[in-house]
Amino acid sequence: MKLTKEDKMLIKKAENVIVKSSSVNLIDTGDVGAALITSNGNIFRGVSLGFYCGIGSCGEYQAIGSMISDGEKYIKTIVAVYYNKKNRKYEVIPPCGKCREMLHQLSKKNWDTEVIVSKSKKVKLKELLPYAWEGTIEK
Repeated sequence: MKLTKEDKMLIKKAENVIVKSSSVNLIDTGDVGAALITSNGNIFRGVSLGFYCGIGSCGEYQAIGSMISDGEKYIKTIVAVYYNKKNRKYEVIPPCGKCREMLHQLSKKNWDTEVIVSKSKKVKLKELLPYAWEGTIEK
């Protein structure tokens, strides 16, 4: 699928969370930003966290945690952006396997979430996780 104007705005939101978090000045934190828009039209953002003890989490995790904290669980579109410090450019990246699983297990409705995988393409989550098991954490 081709990207829409809304998708391009979401990419900018993910880039901006990286910029905003850089002032915190932490090692191995803030090089991946994520943004999502819910089925209700609300936008949530998150930034990657890394710690020497091995605990850390992806930007998507942070954005989804924020969304859940605000009482929502259905994601229309999500994007992750990596800031390459060497060439000083932002790169849209697909979610890692852990994030794909989390999105999938959150709700069956999210299996149709549009995942932006590059600056010109998006796919449905179920295309990124074609042989996933049927379970979710929904009640």
